[in-house]
Amino acid sequence: MKFGLILPNYGPAASRLSIIDAAQRAESLGFDSIWLTDHLALPQADSERFGHIYESLSTSAYLAAGTNTIKLGISSLVLPQRNPVEVAKAVATIDDLSGGRTMLAAGIGWSAGEYNNLGYSFSDRAKRMNEAVQVLRVLWQGQPAVSFSGNYYSFKDLVLSPAPIQNGGPPLWLAGDSIYAARRAALLADGWHPNASSPQTISSKLDQIKSILSNRPFTIAIRFRLDFKFSEDDSGGLYGSPSKVIQKLKDYRAIGMNYALINFIAESNAQRGQQMKIFINEVAPAFL
Repeated sequence: MKFGLILPNYGPAASRLSIIDAAQRAESLGFDSIWLTDHLALPQADSERFGHIYESLSTSAYLAAGTNTIKLGISSLVLPQRNPVEVAKAVATIDDLSGGRTMLAAGIGWSAGEYNNLGYSFSDRAKRMNEAVQVLRVLWQGQPAVSFSGNYYSFKDLVLSPAPIQNGGPPLWLAGDSIYAARRAALLADGWHPNASSPQTISSKLDQIKSILSNRPFTIAIRFRLDFKFSEDDSGGLYGSPSKVIQKLKDYRAIGMNYALINFIAESNAQRGQQMKIFINEVAPAFL
């Protein structure tokens, strides 16, 4: 199992220093990857958690220069409220500049107000998502010129250079908690990336997509909140002692999870660093 760190690029305490500090700590401790949360233009009514947020693609480029080996991800990019050609170009550029370290989880989003602020339709976002993923895939193949004709996006003899260093493009997961998101991921992507809910809930959805996967390599990457100080009975979180966290992660591994993204609940950089160290020293070794 691999472990990634959710970076503090959002919330009142988010700052350049908090982001780079967490990223470099994660690299030195041995986390596999670091992940930025994404929002662009939330209306005030939807902005309580994510109103103050560092833009994910540009921050990823910044982190590429501030780290050396750790993988760089976004969890998750709201793809249908962006032009997928621009996303493909930006991610390919970061992949080249970072030496092939990018990963991407993309989702359809939940804020109609954010879509309105950006001038994109909210009602057909799922259909545009399906086509936008195809655009990313075709543009990341490294061909000299690429053409695409769809219901929402089209281009002819488009040159995208530099291409991603990773053959075929970065690993691409599709986010979302519903069975529709899981099916979309199974059909179009390299992995499914839900938020944590009970192992039973996630297992029931995985059972419904097994026939689509046909045993091909496929990542199940779950996003968790973790706090060692509390022992709340929360089916979607990791709480309590390291031993309790280990057991909970083993429950998820038993249903197929092979990648966990951890959002440590911390009030300061120092507290986050302490929890990261406990995790790597006392939890991660159980999964080597």
